[in-house]
Amino acid sequence: MNTLTFCTSNYEKTENARKVAEKFDVTFEQAAVDIDEIQSEDTERILRDKLAKAYDILKRPIVVSDDAWEIPALGGFPGPYMKSINHWFSPEDYLRLTSTLEERTIYLVQRLGYTDGTTTKTFIHTTKGELLKEIKGSYGNANHKLVSLDGDNGLSIAEVYDADSSHSERDAAAIWVKFLTWHTTQT
Repeated sequence: MNTLTFCTSNYEKTENARKVAEKFDVTFEQAAVDIDEIQSEDTERILRDKLAKAYDILKRPIVVSDDAWEIPALGGFPGPYMKSINHWFSPEDYLRLTSTLEERTIYLVQRLGYTDGTTTKTFIHTTKGELLKEIKGSYGNANHKLVSLDGDNGLSIAEVYDADSSHSERDAAAIWVKFLTWHTTQT
């Protein structure tokens, strides 16, 4: 079985990756490496910088991820700053910020990067959703309670998780399938 190192301090992200990877005969070892992330609106640049820094620390093949939430009606805000914004904004703050928006589309842009020191490859997957007009569910942070992803019949991400925590694999599956399909043809 092929083992890769996934650099993240997020246990849930690692578990989601493991669930998908089992189907490809790949396992993940989690490495909670403290990386000082650059601040940029260019998510590809952030991912590549994080990938290089993590590889410099661990000196072995690694995978990193980076997610962004983009609201076109707000010029792409919050973009790659979502993690920081979630520390400052409550769900109520988001409701106030978005209450007058007529166009309520939001995109979850997921990126994965891999390097073994010689080969570097990045992957992207975008999921469309809608900003809700009310807080729904109890799981997670503001975006979980205020976003319904396409295919969830108007349920917030939090409501989907509250009903079935194993459903979280759905959020990460597409990007991991892209990466693992490529990776298994390389080894």
